[in-house]
Amino acid sequence: MKAQIQQLIAAGKTEEALDLLSRYVDDAILLQAQFNAGKRQFNTGQIDNDDWQRIINGINFRAIEMAASVKDAAVVIPVSPSVAPVEPINAANTVFISYNHQDRSVAEKIQEFLTQKGITVAIDFQNMAVGQNIGTFILDQIKHNQAVLSLVSKNSLRSGWVGLESDLAQYSQLLNDKKFIPVMIDQGVFDGDFFFQIIEETDAKLKDLDGKIEKAKQLGIGYAQFETQRSRLHEQRNNLDKIFAHFQGVLIADISDGNFDSGMTSVVMALG
Repeated sequence: MKAQIQQLIAAGKTEEALDLLSRYVDDAILLQAQFNAGKRQFNTGQIDNDDWQRIINGINFRAIEMAASVKDAAVVIPVSPSVAPVEPINAANTVFISYNHQDRSVAEKIQEFLTQKGITVAIDFQNMAVGQNIGTFILDQIKHNQAVLSLVSKNSLRSGWVGLESDLAQYSQLLNDKKFIPVMIDQGVFDGDFFFQIIEETDAKLKDLDGKIEKAKQLGIGYAQFETQRSRLHEQRNNLDKIFAHFQGVLIADISDGNFDSGMTSVVMALG
């Protein structure tokens, strides 16, 4: 894999190298988003050629590092880079719904509404294979659907789920026709008291995990599971203000408090 990626990069085909790498390394989607963002800034005159080249060089270096991590992969460079790979799902008029599982009933209601409008909907409990990595599934859905609806609620904010989902706006830069549409199903994101409530709940969970980690150390046993949970919660706590600010600063479809039909009508218009 590393040799093939180096060959493409040496030929000045960073974009093709990233496309190939993304088929084997999930994190390559982040490099693709960075490349497309830089390319757009360069084409619109926001950065000069030197800055653009520095971005490309950094991406090339990271791509080669990622490729080196792929062992014994059967990799074939496409004969003609102009021929796009076959997508398993037709991206036209398809939507992926991302949500916290406590909001499943709302997700199903949204699915029914969109389906009646002739829109194909992908949703995890119907489309995700047992044992499939959640992150991999989400990235696949971003690639193969026209749009992503992220349901923003107290449940998703409390769980930290939208901490990942807010990044989808960046992932949507992978292709110009991708759309990221946040859908508000309650007023939690605009509730300042709720913000502090989440912080207090998170601090209590972190304190409990610290106690479990210390106990595991005293017993001389592994505690990786607790470290993983602690790392996720710590990241959620540190980024919570940014998550709230992100959703408060974008146009969000509101289906809360009896606004379902009007809110979903705006979603359909956005999809069009």
